[in-house]
Formats: sequence, structure tokens, C-alpha cells
Amino acid sequence: MDRAILQKWLKAGYMEKDVFHETTDGTPQGGIISPALANVALDGLEQVLKGKYPKWARPKSLGGKYAAVNFIRYADDFIVTSKSKELLEGEIKPLIEQFLRERGLELSPTKTVITHVEQGFDFLGQNVRKYPHGKLLTKPSKKNIKTFLEGILKNHQSRTGLACRRIDQ
Repeated sequence: MDRAILQKWLKAGYMEKDVFHETTDGTPQGGIISPALANVALDGLEQVLKGKYPKWARPKSLGGKYAAVNFIRYADDFIVTSKSKELLEGEIKPLIEQFLRERGLELSPTKTVITHVEQGFDFLGQNVRKYPHGKLLTKPSKKNIKTFLEGILKNHQSRTGLACRRIDQ
């Protein structure tokens, strides 16, 4: 990416409700350039993982078993899957951290979770979980459901003027 154009874009500011806001540091939360920059920064990570763990890879750390490393990315969110928690913790996570560090980035400690698919995980507002008998289900995450229901409750209160109490309180 042309650094001069990128620098101008980052300093260009933004308009909100006919008011200009200067941009002095970083990108605005939810700004249109954030996903574009994330894609530029993360380009190459999938190739690094595929280079180190091709489909036929049988790392010694797995006792010669297939690594089955997969990379799924959407803008600045990504997941990496493997057959081994030890491989993810001991080799893949440090590899990703090094890749990001070279670009001035780091993994978010609060968002970085290594878990078994049977425990489930949230990705892009969805919960992905493998249930007994091999059923893999994707459904809205609890956080998204809660936000949705709170929005309905707030909308109902403003239209009716009634005060409602949340059920879980």
C-alpha cells in the first residue's frame, strides 16, 4: 500500500451529522478503513500457516499425526483450528504473535481463546459448537441475543412509557 496515501487517509478526518471531526490518532471506531487496514496487515498470515503446516504436515509435536491447521478470517477477526491444543499453544500462537509483532500489532488477550470445539466459541456474533454425535451447530451468541433483547425492551419502553424490569434481575 502506498504509505503517503495511507497517511493522508488516516489524517483526513470524518463527517458525522454535517460536523467535521479531525482524526489525530488511529482510525475512528467502526471507520470504513479499519477492515481494509486489517486485511492489508493480515495478508500473508494464511500463507505462513500453510507453509509451515501444509495439509499433509505431520509435526513431531503431534507424534506424526496430521496437524489439520485451518485459518478463517473476516477483516480483523480470525480463527485458527487444529487437532491439537498443544500445537495451537506451543507453535501456532507464537508464530502468529511474531507475524503480528513485525507489523506493530498484537493479539488481544481478552479475545484470544484456545478451546475445544465441544466447548464452543464465538466468532462474528455467532456461537460455533460441536455437540455429541458429531453435530456442529452455529447459532447467535448469547451476547448478541442479550443485546437484541435489550434493544427490543428499550424500544418498547420508549413507545409505551412503561418501565419494565429485566427478567434476569
